[in-house]
Amino acid sequence: MNDLLPHLLDCKALQKELGVTRAAAEAIMRRLPVVQIEGLRKVYVRRDHVVDYLDERTFDKGEVPS
Repeated sequence: MNDLLPHLLDCKALQKELGVTRAAAEAIMRRLPVVQIEGLRKVYVRRDHVVDYLDERTFDKGEVPS
């Protein structure tokens, strides 16, 4: 079995990894499915979901939605 567990990011880790503000990290997290572990208040997002979201929201200069 060679399946790796997903890398989980909380808001602070997402903020640090992307180099964005806390508000931006929270906004990104609101748009993604979250992992909530029973008994913990903190929520996480899967790193691969973040990568997919950023890929979907990356545009060439002439393609930027208004």
